[in-house]
Amino acid sequence: MNQMGLAGLSRVGRVHFVMAWVLCVAALLLVVATWLPGPRKVPFGAVGVVFVAIFPVVGVALASVLFSEGGRSLLGRGNGGRMARFVWSLPTGLKCSYAVVFATLLLAMTAGGEARDTKTDEFGSHYYTRWNNTTLRSERVALSEAEYHEASKAQARVFASGAALFHAVGGFLVLVAASPAMPRPGVEGSKRVA
Repeated sequence: MNQMGLAGLSRVGRVHFVMAWVLCVAALLLVVATWLPGPRKVPFGAVGVVFVAIFPVVGVALASVLFSEGGRSLLGRGNGGRMARFVWSLPTGLKCSYAVVFATLLLAMTAGGEARDTKTDEFGSHYYTRWNNTTLRSERVALSEAEYHEASKAQARVFASGAALFHAVGGFLVLVAASPAMPRPGVEGSKRVA
């Protein structure tokens, strides 16, 4: 299989692929910003924009895959070997980029802080609510200023790393949609006989 890269994409495909990766890198930068020391919060507006942008980027890429010959030949049943050869044919830099995205996602999900839906009341006190199995109702748990900032950063980290993963998948789907359709085994032989 020939190496798949940007050269094999149409003009629209290149724009879509680059847009998906620009949003992925923006999300990764937001993840990195959550690990910076200090109480400064990551702008949730930026995290929200990157997260909401998942829907058009991945949605259009998924539609492209569903209506392309290359997508159908790679994502059909029993095509695991074809997909593995396709992934292996990606440029090394792109494979490394995907590895960085997956590693960042794993690190964001497992390291540093507990993501909580924190709130601030009308008096400026920070808290989150949790379910108490003993009393069978939710209760309010107070947070210090430092705990509030750490919980907010952890929440932003989870959303931003998830957005990075989805944007990377959107870019991958653009490549899958542009891949040439692979002939099925036995089809070539029947054409030669006829």
